[in-house]
Amino acid sequence: MSSTPSSATAPVILATDGTPASDGALRYAVERARMRGADLRILHVMAVPAPVPPLRPVVPADLEPYARAVVGRAAEQARDLAPGLTISTMLAQGARVRAIVDASADAQLVVVGRETSHGLERLLTGATTAGVASNARCPVVVVPADWRPRDGTGGSGGTVVVGIRRPDDASHVMAAAYQEAVPLGAAITVVHAWELMDPYLDRIEARTHDEEWRAMGEQLVEEALGHWRDQYPHVTVETRVEHGHPASVLVAAAKGADLVVVRRAHEHRPFDHLGATVRAVLLSSPAPVEVVPARIGGGAA
Repeated sequence: MSSTPSSATAPVILATDGTPASDGALRYAVERARMRGADLRILHVMAVPAPVPPLRPVVPADLEPYARAVVGRAAEQARDLAPGLTISTMLAQGARVRAIVDASADAQLVVVGRETSHGLERLLTGATTAGVASNARCPVVVVPADWRPRDGTGGSGGTVVVGIRRPDDASHVMAAAYQEAVPLGAAITVVHAWELMDPYLDRIEARTHDEEWRAMGEQLVEEALGHWRDQYPHVTVETRVEHGHPASVLVAAAKGADLVVVRRAHEHRPFDHLGATVRAVLLSSPAPVEVVPARIGGGAA
């Protein structure tokens, strides 16, 4: 794509595999499309399996009836939830991650369900969620299967949690947090956690320089908030600066929250854009997690 659609016209994309793991994502995508005044586009990717002799190879024509049933069923559920919403469906063929990433170039938001398998199966199938969140050209929200709107209707109130590492990478996550919090009438909790990689040094620093680390963290958070407090004075903001593993602190803050917003950690690494903290939050957060790229649109992140 040579240009990126404005957020006012770009759709919200729901990428669904038709399983119960996508149920929460469907509800979330409908709510966010309705809240933003956007169209909803429902995407299913037909991944043609490798041939298994002596069985006849599966061809795309074999998969299309099932794929059309998946998007048709999802569209029907979406219309029941939001009768006035403009909904379209889309089928793609090939590798799931690549197809969803390609579709994200035309979207303002991609919504996917969090994979719920365990052990080795989780490591393998979780690659779809992580791959999309790592490479999409717009923000990606990963939603637990049991997610439902607050009060069953979208309601108001609640909390949006934002994880901040440094002030220089905070602009996109703060923009995403306020974009969600303002129409929801939600408060914002800005979280910064610090922990040294060496456990021995970490214990020493926590005992001897906790106040200094905390002061630096509080200054960082205030810099990240910048002009946002002045622009949205009616939004309640709480700040939390804690010693602990960032993923553990964020997951704890996510309990009861409407959304957790984090930034991709490594935009220039070829294979791991997410970073260990974001991966851990995606796997364990009880709330939906929005992963924001440093650059939105205009090519691969």
